[in-house]
Amino acid sequence: MNKKILEMISSFLSCAIPTTTMTITKTATKTATKATAKAATKNKVDIDAKKNSLLLKSAVDKKRREISSDNISMSIGEILNLYRDDELDIHPEFQRVFRWLPEQKSRLIESLLLGIPLPPIYVATNDGGQWEVIDGVQRLSTIFEFMGELFGPKEKSDELEKKASFKLSATKHLPELDKMLFSSLDQALRLEFKRTRLDVKVLSRDSLGNNKGKFDLFERLNTYGQPLSPQELRNCVLVSLNPERFRWLKKLSEDQNFRNCTLLSDSQMQERYDMDLALRFLTLREPKAINVVVDVHDFLRERMEEIALDESYDQEAAATTFHEVFEFLEKSVGSDAFRSWSADKGFRGGFSLGGYEGIAIIIGRHWTKVRRKKSSFDVKKFIETVWSQPEYNKSFSGLRARERMLRVMPVAERVINEFLKVGSSSAPANSLAVKKAPSVVKKK
Repeated sequence: MNKKILEMISSFLSCAIPTTTMTITKTATKTATKATAKAATKNKVDIDAKKNSLLLKSAVDKKRREISSDNISMSIGEILNLYRDDELDIHPEFQRVFRWLPEQKSRLIESLLLGIPLPPIYVATNDGGQWEVIDGVQRLSTIFEFMGELFGPKEKSDELEKKASFKLSATKHLPELDKMLFSSLDQALRLEFKRTRLDVKVLSRDSLGNNKGKFDLFERLNTYGQPLSPQELRNCVLVSLNPERFRWLKKLSEDQNFRNCTLLSDSQMQERYDMDLALRFLTLREPKAINVVVDVHDFLRERMEEIALDESYDQEAAATTFHEVFEFLEKSVGSDAFRSWSADKGFRGGFSLGGYEGIAIIIGRHWTKVRRKKSSFDVKKFIETVWSQPEYNKSFSGLRARERMLRVMPVAERVINEFLKVGSSSAPANSLAVKKAPSVVKKK
């Protein structure tokens, strides 16, 4: 019995051992194959990463060679002499863009008197050999104005005049500066001030390629002093590309009908939001803006640059449309043009950008047709119908500019097409029905 059992066990082991060995061998082979494949993948990733790293290094080296600059240390007196000899251009129009307060100007002068280092001044050589200031206009304008040497535009004119030196205000470290003029400083202090050195980075003429590249850099460098609004940055670019077109856009934004309709606050006006809205009207009403807009600010900047450099741009036709549209709106609804509306409360609140985009820009886009029917085109009914749509009843807060425009402008397009199709003397289609606001008895 025991012998038979032993034979069975022996037979079993003789069969099982080779099978187990084969299983182990196969497993080991699979493991080795996976390891090899993994190593190959890792090797490929390493090679790709090294290749990408080399490509990046090559691109960085190339750009560094392209954007070359000379670093120069110059005294304020030397820089002032360049300005006097018309070898340094700080763009007088820029002085209307920047809005440093007296306290900020005083802090800058305090820093110079105390020898506190300032960020470099960036300049680029233009075709006439002048140095154009790309970054540092605010600082140099403040220095020259304090010294009584600054030429700038008159308050309501493009003519230049010499600006009077301003009085300093007391600062944290030098309260004695209060009401001090440059001319009243001790002579030794005046000489030390003129000898104070500033770092100047001079970009080579080929560094930036063109005006557009030059002011891409300006936009990137503008991190010191008073932060600029998006339109103030655009204005700096526009001034440099085409000063005449800058003045034209500024004049458009001063249209009284436009201002009566928008009712912007003083702070909004200081940040040139009026010019921002005028630029939006000119560019976003264009048919190509419907599909082109990805980032609204990028689109406004790029289209503005195109307009600035386009000699064939019909400036007169654009201005005529602008003036006619806002005259029409002002006479029809006045300051209610871009306020929100509801059937329960009527017009309320302040200026609404969503309302502006759906009303001013869309009417501007269809102005040729609207003008032919303007005697019968009921603007108030059109505005109320736009605000009655579900997309307008939702809050705009938290929406990015592109998201808001994609929501409201197609709705306004649909509404105006219905009004133009059926005639505003008839009721619009049922889908665009508007509830009547409760009548309000005005107090005498």
